[in-house]
Amino acid sequence: MKWFGYTGKLLYINLTTCNYQVKELELEQAVKYLGGKGLAASILYEKLKPGTDPLGPDNILVFATGPLTGTPAPTAGRMVVATKSPLTGLWLDSNCGGFLGREIKQAGYDALIVEGKAAEPVYILIDDDKVEICSAANLVGKDTFDTHEILRESHGEVRVACIGQSGERMDRLAAIISEARAFGRGGAGAVMGSKNLKAIAVRGTNSVKIADYDKFVNMVKEAFNEVAINPDTGGGRNHYGTNVIYSFINEAGIHPVENFTKGKFGKLDVINEEILRTKYYKKDKACSSCPIACSKYSVVEEGKYQGKFVEGPEYENLWSFGAQCGNSDIGAIIHAEYLCDAYGLDSVSVGNAIGFAMECYKRGVLTEEEIGYPLQFGDTEAMMRTLEAIGKGEGIGKLLAQGVKYAAEQIGKGSEKWAMHVKGMELPAYDPRGAYGMGLAYATSDRGGCHLRSWPVAQEVLSANRMDPFSVEFKAEFVKSEQDLISAVDSVGLCLFASFAMTLKQMVGMLSALTGIKELDSGEELLKIGERIYNLTRLFNMREGMNASADNLPERLLTETHKEGPAAGSTVPLEEMIEEYYRIRHWDENGKPMQSKLKDLGL
Repeated sequence: MKWFGYTGKLLYINLTTCNYQVKELELEQAVKYLGGKGLAASILYEKLKPGTDPLGPDNILVFATGPLTGTPAPTAGRMVVATKSPLTGLWLDSNCGGFLGREIKQAGYDALIVEGKAAEPVYILIDDDKVEICSAANLVGKDTFDTHEILRESHGEVRVACIGQSGERMDRLAAIISEARAFGRGGAGAVMGSKNLKAIAVRGTNSVKIADYDKFVNMVKEAFNEVAINPDTGGGRNHYGTNVIYSFINEAGIHPVENFTKGKFGKLDVINEEILRTKYYKKDKACSSCPIACSKYSVVEEGKYQGKFVEGPEYENLWSFGAQCGNSDIGAIIHAEYLCDAYGLDSVSVGNAIGFAMECYKRGVLTEEEIGYPLQFGDTEAMMRTLEAIGKGEGIGKLLAQGVKYAAEQIGKGSEKWAMHVKGMELPAYDPRGAYGMGLAYATSDRGGCHLRSWPVAQEVLSANRMDPFSVEFKAEFVKSEQDLISAVDSVGLCLFASFAMTLKQMVGMLSALTGIKELDSGEELLKIGERIYNLTRLFNMREGMNASADNLPERLLTETHKEGPAAGSTVPLEEMIEEYYRIRHWDENGKPMQSKLKDLGL
């Protein structure tokens, strides 16, 4: 079959046998699951046995591109890593921009599927159709920046994804880093470490074939125009990066402070998006084929952290090492994000975990003798010391590097009540007591506490024609629809931010012109594919033993209220929304997809 958009090839690499095999992508697989998240879900559901140890040799790691990845379409530099998460024991996909996805596609593969475990540390070198499994003896113990540098010194201009020391130790908060960008959440870095796989280095020199060149170019021009004229993607996000929302979220009372005990950070005069833009941002940066350039290169020019730098800080990290820990020193936040990149850590979860430990200390559940030093909210030095301990796997850091659910289970003494996670994954930077839809989105996320499956905050707080954030009305419909749409976006190879500007018609216009597959020329069909993918990851999780009780929130969000701010007196009415959500999804009372729905979706 002659493929357009897709390469039509899947590269299977077995690290136990040191062999690799190229298999053909099936047309039915592309039509039913697109690529990216959907393709990875179809592979893992078919090949991964239920009950597999996430850190055992039988777990599978899938690096998957979408059909648009590597094309000139705006923001088409995205790809996913998918596996069974060591943090949650459930489905995990983690999305990343940068240039690795484009390089894999141009090397000739839609996906890399890594199986088995190498006897010694190795890295995979892919140079178009040449594949090698090389010794990584000289990379062991290196941070991710040194690993990138060494591989480029050895092989020239290759694109790299690698783990740091945290991944080598198989810490559950370990991420995979690709050129200062992260497949961050859920512990995929630990899975790489469990396979003795230090890095992947890729060089691709082929181009992506286009079925209808003229139509595709016209659709791409139209999409670029939409991104450019949108106030978010063509204005605020370009200027302020992902921190464009910082002041809005704080003023709405949903910016979690000191481990979700308050909803508004009273340091807006020293930490906000305008200060970042004027004092710290030195350069705008963009992923492959992205006109938004939301990434910022920041440098600290004065104070204790003078000279420190990072590609960031992202909004989530401005929160995790800011309000979550009671810290308002932007220099410290910049260095904290850099250290997470260097050690190969999920910076959202790490900041959440430090805030959790600070509350344990405040309540006397963890003592100075146990930690080794006082760990109070607002103590920037103690925050940085704890981060270093997590990166090195030492002292209290060794425990926190496994995530707050595990840490609370070990600490006990009631600490489970303030461990802020869903299904084992730490919550990000939005307090759902002031935006009920966000609570439902967290509770029903297929990978745990995550804001990237559905982001109702945009409509509940940020939109001019907003939904009532304190009402349950239409929240189930909204969350379900967004989960389906974002599953599709994560499968075609576009950035989520592009969906803020592009219409569904523009996406399918590019997709059908690129691939020539007539089944993909329909917005309705694209949403149905997204729904199919979300139900497939649901089946994956239920096969691993998950049930409806996991669709829940931390007790604090259901029973404790803020004393002041816009969300004062509010808790999340989750039960009511869950019931409606299951009904709309056609899932039974146990949260299991009904046979009629599975038949309709072709599952």
